[in-house]
This record gives sequence, structure tokens and C-alpha cells, in this order.
Amino acid sequence: MGTLASNRKGFITGTSAANYATALNVTNGTATDSATGNQNCIQYFRSSGRGGGTFRFIRTFIHFNTTNLTEASSISLQLTSAGGSDSSNFNVTAIKHSAGSSNGSAISDSDFNNIDRTTAYSATTTFGTSGTVTINLNATAATQINENNDFNVALLLTHDAIQTEEDPLESDGDISNIIAFSSAINLVYTEPAAPSGYTHKVNTIAAANIGKVDTVATANIGKINTVD
Repeated sequence: MGTLASNRKGFITGTSAANYATALNVTNGTATDSATGNQNCIQYFRSSGRGGGTFRFIRTFIHFNTTNLTEASSISLQLTSAGGSDSSNFNVTAIKHSAGSSNGSAISDSDFNNIDRTTAYSATTTFGTSGTVTINLNATAATQINENNDFNVALLLTHDAIQTEEDPLESDGDISNIIAFSSAINLVYTEPAAPSGYTHKVNTIAAANIGKVDTVATANIGKINTVD
């Protein structure tokens, strides 16, 4: 089992809008880059108020340097919850983002809507009230991780990620999930099996009696002169 720690983690609080539908497509916010501590960072807030309402989302943005991952499988994203609910309204979905110039640079206020809702990296996942939250990543995420140097994953409330038309709250309140940013946010994955080694004779000598071929241990040899 392999583990890769996040390279950058933070969140952006979207600019307040006058209604739920508008809040879904706000383009700017207030960024908290390299977040620490317990932060309310995956949220929908609603306050109808007098003379206009306040409707707002908060989205989390994470970057991993995946340069050294090429054959990872069964990949999950793991983080620590510091609060939330197991109600279906509090479910989260992992999707692609391009914040921080897509390369792990600092996230900025204008990155709030730099998300790709057409590229989901997970199914909707329950965000527990405490302890480890495990988000199983799909084949699309695995391809991105194994074939590219950067993996950018945003965590949104599922209502936000799929742009649900109906406001999930019938009255004022909020749907909030809290991440313990001072704890690790990791990719956990299955590593490829170690090479089984070359299993044939070399110059009439049985493979069991050969430790190395040209100083290379047989356990690390798959072929000799292109022959399995």
C-alpha cells in the first residue's frame, strides 16, 4: 500500500449571491491558501434576510504532485473530518479543478469557479462527523494520476458538484463540512507488484542458481535481449 501526501490544500469562500441558482455560478471568492487547523470548507449557506438574501458556497481545492506514480490502482483520497453530518445533504463529490494554474501554485480569489463539473473523480460520498473520510476515486482519476505530473481535485457538496436545480435548504441555515487541515490529506493506493525475475536458463545455468546477470539482480530482470 502506498501513500502520497498532498502538495497544496486550501479552500475558497464564494462571493455571496442573491439566490441559490446564482451562487452556483459565482466566479470569485476569498481564497485561503495552504490552510491549517479545522476549517468549514465545504459549505452551502443560506440567509434570506430583508432586502435581499445571502447565498454562498465554499469549495476545497487540493493538489498532488503525481510525477512518480505510474501504476497506482485502487486509489482513494483520505482526510480527517472535524465536523459535519451523515445526512445525504452533506455528501461530497470529488471533481477536477484547474485552480493554482493546475500545477500546485497558490490558489487565488479568481479560482473559485475554475472547476470542471463534467469530470467527476468520485461518486457522491458521505462526509462523517469525525475521523477519517475515505473518498474512493474512479478510473478517470486513476488515469489522470498515472499519466500526468499533477492531480487537482476539488471537493464540493454534491448539490454544488452536479448543480442540483432545487435549493437543498427550505429555510435559512447551512450545510457545512469541516476538514482538519493540520492533519494529512493523502492519496492511498495499491502499488504494482514487484518484478518476479527472470526464470529461464542463461548459458545452460538454471535460473535458481543465478543471482545476477551483468550485475543486475535476477529479481529485477524481466527480459534478456527482448526474450521473456
